Amino acid sequence: MSGSDERSNKEISDKDYPLHALDYHWDEFEPHLICHDSTDDEVSEFDLGDVKFSVSRKKVCVGYFDSDDKYVKCPTSALVTRFRQCEACSGESFIPYQDCVFEPRCDGEICDLEFCKREHVLYIAFYDTRMKIGMSSTRRVEQRLIEQGADAFSILGAYPTRKRAREAEKTISSRLRIPQSYMQEALLRNLSKPLDLEGIEGRHEALRMTLGEAFHLAPEPLRWLDKYPIDLPLKHVPELLDTWGEHMGDLVGIKGKWMIYESKGLKALSLSELPSRFLARTVA
Repeated sequence: MSGSDERSNKEISDKDYPLHALDYHWDEFEPHLICHDSTDDEVSEFDLGDVKFSVSRKKVCVGYFDSDDKYVKCPTSALVTRFRQCEACSGESFIPYQDCVFEPRCDGEICDLEFCKREHVLYIAFYDTRMKIGMSSTRRVEQRLIEQGADAFSILGAYPTRKRAREAEKTISSRLRIPQSYMQEALLRNLSKPLDLEGIEGRHEALRMTLGEAFHLAPEPLRWLDKYPIDLPLKHVPELLDTWGEHMGDLVGIKGKWMIYESKGLKALSLSELPSRFLARTVA
């Protein structure tokens, strides 16, 4: 185990890792990582162009932003695992039962949350010719798929609530054997080969006919997502690294969740795994 790995396993201090990663998101095709800096108690943006930083293994609740957009630290600095917030902070700012993000319990009659009552759409996303089915609130479906690094997508239909869309997603996935997710390594392999535009269009057309016959759905035309800040295809398949530890190299580009950088070969870091972890700039 390296020295940086050993430090990642220990209790960290503000001095060691002063930046608490709060959020990773895209604004159209511009990625942003937002952090809280304990040295000046300020929230600021992390420069993703400078690949010289270390990431903690430890994960702590990111707190939340209140109705006045003021950042509120988690009062208990709760350790987290699956989600970036503890239940208390999530309940204050987002949703009281975080498992409902993946498996909604109701149409909003139990929790009375606008999020659960909101219209959602079912979509097919393409990663080259690999298809994935998913659902998203109508208002942010394109941003969600940019966050996931999709190459194109098609809206299959709209549903009045999140739960209804999730039920349709599971039914179509099961009957047509369309995956709901892929291993990151499988999608990273796509980055080293030219995009098969005709293959994507052909699979979309075949799916359009199948969904029309089997589910009476009329998928919308393909929408292409081709403005990521990265030049593709890559020369080689990047190696997916552990999130925690030291990252140092020359930025190649960013697509979806992945930062690709050069450091004795191409490396890939999942930026979506950073929120709730602590960061420190590395002095070369």
